[in-house]
Amino acid sequence: MRQIDLQCSRLCSLTALLVLMLLALADPRLATAQDSPGRFEVGGNFTALRLERTANFGPGIEGDFNFGRHFALDAAFNWLPASPYEHTIQGLFGGKVGTRTEHFGFFGKVRPGFISRGDQLREETIVSGPSFITIPSIRFGRLTERVIDFGGVLEYYPSKHWALRYDFGDTVVFGEAPQIHFIGSPLIITGFSTGNTTNNFQFSTSVHYRF
Repeated sequence: MRQIDLQCSRLCSLTALLVLMLLALADPRLATAQDSPGRFEVGGNFTALRLERTANFGPGIEGDFNFGRHFALDAAFNWLPASPYEHTIQGLFGGKVGTRTEHFGFFGKVRPGFISRGDQLREETIVSGPSFITIPSIRFGRLTERVIDFGGVLEYYPSKHWALRYDFGDTVVFGEAPQIHFIGSPLIITGFSTGNTTNNFQFSTSVHYRF
């Protein structure tokens, strides 16, 4: 678990450093010379996420702050009601790097964030003896895990203020396992847990208004 935490912290730090470097190196003249009519973009999306071999679908909102033709801060908040999990939400915030022409944009993105699901197994107690095993206590609750979204973005600009956007990516989930307590005679182990990291395909399509 500590190794997973360390890897996530390093990736988040590298992402933040990359965004800061891009902002520092960006030529302010590009902000006025870019094909976009302004620095801001807002829009709505429809997202499909394959999470742990299950399909999750739902709407979301997105926003961008452009620093020129090549760099932008990029964020999304998704609600996935069509899911085997209860009340699934996802938030992502990071950066995208690429280029745009008059009608098309091509970008790579890195967006750390979270995914949160309700009614998940959070804690379990197992009691064992010479001739029996029982599970007297099980606790369910909301599970929030860290994620990083890596992928590509294709944009099409049919007019000055509108953009159609298509995202393809790998959402890496740094899983958190439930706490498992083993109690037995003479063995007592408390707080045993393991986590895993999974790769999950995610696709979204959206419409943005640029100003």
